[in-house]
Amino acid sequence: MINVFNQNITPRIDYALRLIFETILKSKVSLFDNSERFAQSAGPKINYSEINIPNSIKIKPHGLLNESHLQHQNPTFFEWNETTVIFPVDESDLPFDIFTASFYLASRYEEYLPGKRDSHQRFMPRYSIAGQNMLLEKPLINIWALKFANIIEEKFPGFSFQRSTFRYQPSFDIDNAWAFQHKGFAKLFLSPFKDLVKGNFKTLALRFKVFWHLKPDPYNNYEFMLSTLKQFHFRPITFFLMSSSGKRDRAISHRNIFFRNLILQMAKAGKIGIHPSYRSNKNNKHLSKEINRLENITHKKVKRSRQHYLKLSFPKTYRALIENGIKADYSMGYASRPGFRASIATPFYFFDIIENQATNLKIYPFQVMDVTLLNYRHMNPADAIKKINQLMTETAKVGGTFISLWHNETLSETGRWRGWRNVYNEMTRMAAELRDGQKNITS
Repeated sequence: MINVFNQNITPRIDYALRLIFETILKSKVSLFDNSERFAQSAGPKINYSEINIPNSIKIKPHGLLNESHLQHQNPTFFEWNETTVIFPVDESDLPFDIFTASFYLASRYEEYLPGKRDSHQRFMPRYSIAGQNMLLEKPLINIWALKFANIIEEKFPGFSFQRSTFRYQPSFDIDNAWAFQHKGFAKLFLSPFKDLVKGNFKTLALRFKVFWHLKPDPYNNYEFMLSTLKQFHFRPITFFLMSSSGKRDRAISHRNIFFRNLILQMAKAGKIGIHPSYRSNKNNKHLSKEINRLENITHKKVKRSRQHYLKLSFPKTYRALIENGIKADYSMGYASRPGFRASIATPFYFFDIIENQATNLKIYPFQVMDVTLLNYRHMNPADAIKKINQLMTETAKVGGTFISLWHNETLSETGRWRGWRNVYNEMTRMAAELRDGQKNITS
């Protein structure tokens, strides 16, 4: 049990303390607003206040966590104990306010503020403080928490934190279940005509080969996806797009029997979730309808979600998910950059800054997406493997959870995706080695 003193325990303070001690360091925290009772408590003592209290570690508050509004922040970066930190404070046993720094990054404070967005109205990594300071590929909050844990253990001999171990969670987004198969009679006859008019003769030829079963559908890679994971004893989470057709929502009809069978197949292999459509961001009714469609197929409540196009708008998107019964979201990552969008490698709870309260929506940050590596970073398969290895190693160092985002179509081994099955295989193998290596160390 960690004991913490502060005269005025605000919702932000409560959230930040629990983020560090309970979410990351796996230790219960007891909060005190009475200094005498705090001084008499047994166990490690953290004095998060301006006053001095003997036999405790003092962290001087920056002040942000006592506020209940939003305003522009310009955190100062500096080096401490071989890492980069923000929100400096003086007369403190740490030279920075670890709780304010962690709250600022995990809450995505900067994404609530007005600023430039991309063509899909997404916050861009280049405008984040981590991106501007070349720190997107470091799980800063985990690093700070572990260094702080070492200081607490030195100050209070006999007390030790439980160290988390590395976990890997493969995940898939199914935007378009098949390239040519099972598309219905209208598309079956109209699509070849469109290929002919546009001069897409290679696509037309492949379409007919798939139709006559001379070649497999290039997007039908589910057996390969699952066999690789089964070999290394991983179970996936698969997110299905359940929208009606739209410009950016090319989903197969939820009434399609082949699509429904695919959903049930993936549900047996692991967990599934909703992939809210592009247009659902503007209309909550679409989100509710799409969730209902998936529930009608599985006959189970849908609890997991990942936004199509990774469209996140704070706090609107997460509020809509909460209203629709979603308990876990996997959208926390950038489309254009790999790394740690919230500077954390541990699942954590969403804090609504506008409402100034913690929620029960758990956020699962992902670190790498196939499309990011090829389309945005222009990496070849060998470079992609190196980048994944780097990020996975950073995650393992802090006992974090590494989540990958892959698509069924990128495993086709055709065109520009030739060689990316090996990337997927290597990623899975590396994750298994890191997991099993930890088991051998602790056994």
